[in-house]
Amino acid sequence: MCNLSEGVEQKGIQKGIQKGIFKSLINLMDTMNWTAKEAMDALKIKEEERFRYIELLENSKQN
Repeated sequence: MCNLSEGVEQKGIQKGIQKGIFKSLINLMDTMNWTAKEAMDALKIKEEERFRYIELLENSKQN
């Protein structure tokens, strides 16, 4: 596999992982009535990655 296709594959994998984590975050907030911070703590989301999920949460509320 060439480097370009490996890069595309890795980007797709990362995007899928991010979607799964986001869905888990939403589910915990909904079923457990937790705040975003509580759900991210439970999922052990690294501090430096939390801004991404907060941004996704804000964008999902607008839609």
